[in-house]
Amino acid sequence: MIMDKQKIKILVVDDDAFFRKILPLKLKSEGYQVEIAEQGNKALEMCHADPSIRLVISDINMPEMNGIELIEALRKNGSDVPIIVLTSNSKLSVALKAMNSGANDYILKDENIMKAISISVRKTLEKYQLMEKNRRLMKDLAQKNEALERSNQELLKLNRLKNRFLGIAAHDLRNPLISIRGLSELLVAETFGSLTSDQKQYIEIIHTTSDEMLALVNDLLDVSVIESGKLDLRLEKGSLGHLLENRCKISSIIARRKDITLHTDFAQIPEVMFDPNRIAQAFDNFTSNAIKYSPPGSNVYIRMTQEDGKVRVCVRDEGPGISEKDERRMFGAFERLSAQPTGGEKSTGLGLAIVKKIIEAHQGSLEVESQVGSGSSFSFKIPVYEEVLGV
Repeated sequence: MIMDKQKIKILVVDDDAFFRKILPLKLKSEGYQVEIAEQGNKALEMCHADPSIRLVISDINMPEMNGIELIEALRKNGSDVPIIVLTSNSKLSVALKAMNSGANDYILKDENIMKAISISVRKTLEKYQLMEKNRRLMKDLAQKNEALERSNQELLKLNRLKNRFLGIAAHDLRNPLISIRGLSELLVAETFGSLTSDQKQYIEIIHTTSDEMLALVNDLLDVSVIESGKLDLRLEKGSLGHLLENRCKISSIIARRKDITLHTDFAQIPEVMFDPNRIAQAFDNFTSNAIKYSPPGSNVYIRMTQEDGKVRVCVRDEGPGISEKDERRMFGAFERLSAQPTGGEKSTGLGLAIVKKIIEAHQGSLEVESQVGSGSSFSFKIPVYEEVLGV
């Protein structure tokens, strides 16, 4: 480490006139600034009055205030200035007492003192500069962490406001969309009289679009609830297989429109604790995606098994598969993957993100197996036993 010695002031403290002469001469020859004190109490006053003193070299045996007392006084007052002690006593106990009091180094007054003082001063100052640099870095890091924490708190506040606004907006949009979809459905069915082909076509467009918008609004409501940390499950003990059979009946109607066949294989498993509406939502997402991205005339395989104290539900399709890049981001919100629906269906990019949160809320897990050109398999696992869920 490069030191600007001309900017470093050293205080030499010794009641022996010989050492007050030779030590400053040696240090000045090496480019340091040097101050001199004859007694420990005088040195203490000088250190308090002059904060530019960067190093103290003090004899131990001095009248009025010895070197140990000087060290203790400086440390008691909060000074961390490095201190090198000098003594003619070669006993190890003396060195230990000095170091335990707060000295940074220890030098004997012998024939090697001139060489030893140069080495000790350089090393002590280098070590102190490293410590100062480390303290500055730690202080800077602490300040940056505080600033980061403030920014995080502000982001959390803004995120809560965003979720609140999103929830309010989606909720206010939901009811009129339900009305538009319901009324357009009545018109499409010609409940109030026959329609011309053009009228029917336009009404069908209104019905389809309102249905898609309602699905988006429902997803936004779910995202708002999940992001706010208010995804409360309504757990009840029941047959998961019975729920899945009913959902498959609904999905098979959509599948038939694309000439896709659903194959089910549900093992007999014990009743489990789950939220029927949320699990149905997660399962419907898997099956609707399988149908959405599968080509006409293909198959979708749905299995339910029990393994290792968990029930596993798997939906496998014969679609285009998923690339490694898409696999890494498929559970993020608003992520649009490269695969395209085979029947022109729409996607909000929210479904899998919602599914992930639902299954995690059940203390479950998700699995994805896919290969480009060979279809995909989506699975979720949830605990079978009540105690696993803490219910």
